[in-house]
Amino acid sequence: MENKHLIEDVQFLLDEAEERMWRRTRGVMMDLYWQIGYCLREYSEQDLLVFSEELAIILDIDGQMLRTAYRFYKDNPLKKKVMRWCS
Repeated sequence: MENKHLIEDVQFLLDEAEERMWRRTRGVMMDLYWQIGYCLREYSEQDLLVFSEELAIILDIDGQMLRTAYRFYKDNPLKKKVMRWCS
């Protein structure tokens, strides 16, 4: 079949494009989680549990995203290392 080579080439291009988009998306999402976590840094985890669902409704997002961002920021080993160096 003559089109087999064409199909393989196009599939390769699609796979490559998907991989590039995923790499960009991953970076954007990590930055977003870091920034949201930074905004929430002053709150205790208990406070966050209380108001994350309300914020989720107001912002039209999943409340779990806020809790994950909070933990991502608080538990980030790079942040902890920088804090140790600065103290």
